[in-house]
Amino acid sequence: MEVKTKQSKLAATALIYQQQEGSKIMDSKLLGVSRKDNHELFGLPGGKVDEGETLYEAMVREVKEETNIDVLSAIPIYFREDGDFLAVVFLVTKWEGEVSSVEAGKVDWITFEELKQGSFPVYNTKLEEQLNYLRWKL
Repeated sequence: MEVKTKQSKLAATALIYQQQEGSKIMDSKLLGVSRKDNHELFGLPGGKVDEGETLYEAMVREVKEETNIDVLSAIPIYFREDGDFLAVVFLVTKWEGEVSSVEAGKVDWITFEELKQGSFPVYNTKLEEQLNYLRWKL
């Protein structure tokens, strides 16, 4: 029997939030990156996985390229498959560096509501539902 697998497109993004004692992710500001051609629509920093990269390596590289932040540790918290497309969100637990716009997109601290109205509203709404389900209290 021959088993066929589909070629997937992979993406990795990072959820980086301003950690304040006693605050939940949902109540914190998130690091967002705007579209290159529309500085009003924000998404999470991240992007496509290059050939030979792991999801984690791609997330670290994309975050550095887009925000100038060095990710020191992160854990995967959300996976979403849509046809032949697979995306993962990593919760960044430790990072260093000064946030700055490196590429054409604007980098800013945004609310979860702003994120849900940005580039991938359905995906980010599902991420919010997952976080609420998991009851993250970081």
